[in-house]
Amino acid sequence: MKTSHSVLCTLPAELERFEGITLEDLKKSDAQLLNRKERKFLMTRDQFSELLTCLSGSYRVLEIDHSRTSRYSTEYYDTDSFLTYLQHHNGKANRYKLRVRHYLSSGDSYLEIKEKQNTGTTTKRRIPVESDAALSEPAPEAFLTSTFPYDYREFHPVLTTEYTRVTLVARNHPERITFDVNLTFHTDVCEYSYPDVVVGEIKHNCPLRESPAGAVLHMMGIRNTSFSKYCTGISLNYAEVKHNRFKKNLLLLDKLSGGGNSVC
Repeated sequence: MKTSHSVLCTLPAELERFEGITLEDLKKSDAQLLNRKERKFLMTRDQFSELLTCLSGSYRVLEIDHSRTSRYSTEYYDTDSFLTYLQHHNGKANRYKLRVRHYLSSGDSYLEIKEKQNTGTTTKRRIPVESDAALSEPAPEAFLTSTFPYDYREFHPVLTTEYTRVTLVARNHPERITFDVNLTFHTDVCEYSYPDVVVGEIKHNCPLRESPAGAVLHMMGIRNTSFSKYCTGISLNYAEVKHNRFKKNLLLLDKLSGGGNSVC
């Protein structure tokens, strides 16, 4: 079935029950968490609605320009041999992702380096860039030379992901939860979309047992899973690249979505 990554789906009405928090207040709080641990959960849209009904007293929802959703487009870079993808696939403890994230709701763009350390901690470094900035421009080049352990000149765009994000911020402890809906993975050749799947991610630096959302997810039987949007998108779009490690997630996506949609 043909679909377009620009098509948005209606979000749950349960979202209106949450008190709002502004981006400025989030930046001042201890929930910004550029250095953090992450736990990801895949669920259906119906499970997402059920989860929201249980969380409104413990979290606030991020509001930007009176909107409780934000549209993201992320362009991932890799080498011809898919260096950073294979780091993840092969289980390398210290690994990197290089990307440019576009916040479509605000028009802001950031060049980001995401580092997963062998301690389980994720560190994100970024600088603002123009939406069409090249890596070889002075500011990106200086940033990459000082923080990225590989030669950025060998990296080029290989995948774009798009999704609509809802962000919840815990009231009483340093935790943020993102929910990504209307997820698509596309290249110049193919597009895969999963409108009925929600990717939840708890970002925290305290024990997960202290998370109200973690407790409800456990009660609902939704267990955390190692899930990378980047690696999933590469597995879908580049059949020639090995992806045995991610077959379980591909099967889970199909199960939750009824097969999803693809256009090639």
